[in-house]
Amino acid sequence: MAAVEHPRIRPGALDDRLYQERIVATAVAHNTLVVLPTGLGKTAIALRVIAEYLLRYPTRSVLFLAPTRPLVVQHSRSV
Repeated sequence: MAAVEHPRIRPGALDDRLYQERIVATAVAHNTLVVLPTGLGKTAIALRVIAEYLLRYPTRSVLFLAPTRPLVVQHSRSV
């Protein structure tokens, strides 16, 4: 499987999955709520959207929140 290629994402950090790519394209263009079962890459989608946002608006910031400590740990390890 190929890796996501983006200037703001470390090479090899994320696998490129077509359904995630399509969701990311929609989320970058419109306000979006992504509802997927566990394990289908909501964190990867969020990271890709954030990377694109920061590429387009390099002087802005993004705050990435999570409701539980284990999820915060998961997010920090996935970057």
